[in-house]
Amino acid sequence: MLVIGGGYSGSCCALSAAQNGAKTILVEKDAVLNGHGVGGTGSIASRALDDLGLKFDKSLEMERWVSTCGNRCRESLVGKWFRESERCMNWFLDMAEANGANCMVTVGSNSTVHPEIACYHFMSGGPIFEEHTMADFVEYMFEAEALKAGAEFVYEMPAVQLVQDESGKVTGAICQNKSGEYVQYNASKGVVLATGDISYNDEYIDAFAPVANRVFTRLCSDQGNVGDGHNMAAWAGGAFQEGPWPTMMHPQAAAMFHGPFLFVNPDGKRFMNEATWVQGKCLGVMYNGGSDHAWSIFDANWQNDLKSSLEHGGGMFWDSFRPYGSDLELAPEYFKTQIPLYIEQGMAYEADTIEELAGKIGCDAATLTATVDRYNGMCEAGEDTDYYKKPVFLTPVKQGPFYALKVGPALLAVCGGLKCNNDFQCLDENGEVIEGLYVLGNIMGDITAVDYPINVAGNSHGRCITFGYLLGHELAEA
Repeated sequence: MLVIGGGYSGSCCALSAAQNGAKTILVEKDAVLNGHGVGGTGSIASRALDDLGLKFDKSLEMERWVSTCGNRCRESLVGKWFRESERCMNWFLDMAEANGANCMVTVGSNSTVHPEIACYHFMSGGPIFEEHTMADFVEYMFEAEALKAGAEFVYEMPAVQLVQDESGKVTGAICQNKSGEYVQYNASKGVVLATGDISYNDEYIDAFAPVANRVFTRLCSDQGNVGDGHNMAAWAGGAFQEGPWPTMMHPQAAAMFHGPFLFVNPDGKRFMNEATWVQGKCLGVMYNGGSDHAWSIFDANWQNDLKSSLEHGGGMFWDSFRPYGSDLELAPEYFKTQIPLYIEQGMAYEADTIEELAGKIGCDAATLTATVDRYNGMCEAGEDTDYYKKPVFLTPVKQGPFYALKVGPALLAVCGGLKCNNDFQCLDENGEVIEGLYVLGNIMGDITAVDYPINVAGNSHGRCITFGYLLGHELAEA
């Protein structure tokens, strides 16, 4: 079998296929494998979660997933992930630990509206982790194990076109080596497209995910994600899922901490309920704030305010990656060390007065002062009559020094693409299978839609492992 793309899903699929006896070749257009994120992977259950006594209601979390996607995802495909993620994660944990890595499960969010369950398995440690970045050590671990099982990884070999027989079945791909010569790879068991998303293809972004044009920056580490796999599949008759495609956005393009504190736009005006989930923060900043960034404003009491908020909320860029079961004091203690770094990097400011802070962030002092005064009044009254943030998150901004941390929405990935069935087979516009062609990772459509469901944190990587493992195994036995 032939796997096109050396990211999380492709390298996992190649490993699984090779371990199950299939002759496997993976071609990657870059000189290196391409990992994203920080090595964290979501799973609805695992032995690591069992050790912590964590068990989640699959029916509730799947309902949240589907509703976040506007009920426009393929529910049977989502259901397959919920059924299979535990055994695939346990396979991954066994392998990671055998390679010297260890697992930390991070705390989620207690929010009743937008929770993040504590299912993010953060892997680190071991010689492979030490040799590679946090973003790609998993892929290199997969490669090392795949090579042991007899797989072949070929670098600087971009695929340019799929090969089809007279019936339309995909039987291989034509690639181009760094010398410009064309090389054809034939694949009797199937061709797997795992070529990533469309983050750096402006034409696709404009057509299927225009919201991505509003972000502060694009943080996908692989700027080669230009939709070439999408193109090849479309030329072979593959159909795209209906737009808009879901975007994975986190407010991490600037400071990595905002808490549930007062947000103001560049004009110094409040514009949203700040105690919300990561996608909500990004969209709120861009649409309601009217800019590609905002400022989180808080005072000298922020450590106590943050700690008290964690009993009711939390999550990424509020509490970030605190180990599950750890003391609530860890969050303020950690960010106490980070804020000075943000200030050095020009992503945060400290001032003795609100007027001085306004000058540093470039807004009118009278406007920011009026915003803070109104906010403080609502904090004292115990009710946010502007945006109805929960009273437990209403903390005043009164005691200097005062802080402003930049909130920058970032695009991590566009999680949409080719329509597929429950066996990961690419479908045409009539819903018919294109024989021999499979899709994995962020080129795969249908499992998410409209928005990225963060309630199962790390599910993008979780899908890579689960579906990559399953497809490799199934094709090997075909």
